[in-house]
Amino acid sequence: MKPSDGVSRVDEDPEKRGPNDFCLWKFAKEGEPYWETDIGNGRPGWHIEDTAITETIFGPQYDIHGGAVDLMFPHHEAEIAQMEAVSGKVPFVKYWLHAGFLNMKEEKMSKSLGNIVTIREALKANDPRVLRFMFISGHYRSTLTYDEDVLEQSRQALQRIDEFMFRLDSGYASAKEKELVDELKAGVIAALDNDFNTPPSLVSYI
Repeated sequence: MKPSDGVSRVDEDPEKRGPNDFCLWKFAKEGEPYWETDIGNGRPGWHIEDTAITETIFGPQYDIHGGAVDLMFPHHEAEIAQMEAVSGKVPFVKYWLHAGFLNMKEEKMSKSLGNIVTIREALKANDPRVLRFMFISGHYRSTLTYDEDVLEQSRQALQRIDEFMFRLDSGYASAKEKELVDELKAGVIAALDNDFNTPPSLVSYI
């Protein structure tokens, strides 16, 4: 994603040196919470909140950072700029996993549309294994649909896997069988090494 794609996500201000510059500190407005500081009352910009949280928990560098594809710019770009400037360490994060949107039928799941299903609500209605299988049945960068048809497909696929596993012997009847198992393992690892491509790793099972 190019920075220009996300300009609409950045507050417009004629006093900025560049239109894509983001805010580190916002001065207090009436009715908003604020902190008292030497530069005046205010609060951090939303980009720096996440940077502060992750630095506290993970430190100035860590391996994997996830988030929806619409956070690539400006949010994640801002996080990188902030943390690398403060720590002097590069890269801030080794691997970025930007997930596609989750749809409710044909609409993007969003607070503004009021069609949100929280993870707690989803877990009350579904087996956690079913939800996990549904999520990894598509590439993480692809749009995923959350509806009963998709959940039922995941339930059936898991049932086939469970039935297959129940029939398996713990050992190998021949060297050929061991060779096939080793090839399957290698294929799964190769798929996951290729941009965490989970769907091909499931094909052999279902």
